[in-house]
Amino acid sequence: MQRARISYKTAPRAWEGRAVKCRVAILSDIHFDTDGRDSSKRQFSRGKELFAEAVHFVNERISPDVVLVLGDLVDAGGTGEGLRCLRELRPEADLIEAPVLAIPGNHDPGPEAFYTVFEPLPRWLDVKGVRFVPFVDPEAPEYNAYRPAESLRRLEEARAGFDGPVVSVQHVPLFQPGACSCPYNYTNALEILDMMRATGVGCAISGHYHPGVEIAHAGGIVSIVNPALCEEPFRFLEVTLTCGAVAVRGHALP
Repeated sequence: MQRARISYKTAPRAWEGRAVKCRVAILSDIHFDTDGRDSSKRQFSRGKELFAEAVHFVNERISPDVVLVLGDLVDAGGTGEGLRCLRELRPEADLIEAPVLAIPGNHDPGPEAFYTVFEPLPRWLDVKGVRFVPFVDPEAPEYNAYRPAESLRRLEEARAGFDGPVVSVQHVPLFQPGACSCPYNYTNALEILDMMRATGVGCAISGHYHPGVEIAHAGGIVSIVNPALCEEPFRFLEVTLTCGAVAVRGHALP
């Protein structure tokens, strides 16, 4: 299990007499598709099966307080096939025994279509003393992303009047440039990270990069990138957030 310190603003009296501990399960990059394009690396057609097995594992072995489903659930985008596959995954998601935040990735139908299948995102979700702020950001060239100014301000809104840990949740990885080997990031990552530090948001959780990054810690920000469920050994992450620390444990389907 990897561990790192996270930074955020807290008022000591806000946590007096109680400890923050939130267990998070992350599932992403299923790329479910039924057109027979499986390769030795990616198991597109097994996506529904793998997702069902992962949901069962999460319920039975992790019992999380919240589950983050971080995009690329399907592979065919906004086509009829993509939307049909997304609808096939929804009943499996309904079996998750915890609150769910589901975010579309660059291979999913666009947000308008995606949220006819999954529940629309709240501005943020509070679970066990932790505030999760989900973002659906525009794509940028080379499979990167960009966060507009109006979305950046949501971090200030989320922090206002809240003294506990705040976590930024998105599909594309967000990290201090050079902190890890992931080739994808936000084109305005430095601007976002400055806002995170200014508002005491110390953790970013993402998907998209199939090998995953359990912990990248730089500039006071902990970045976590969930691995792809569609590729052997069919991995995903469990994250435990406490006051001032994050611990990450990797799992693989048996």
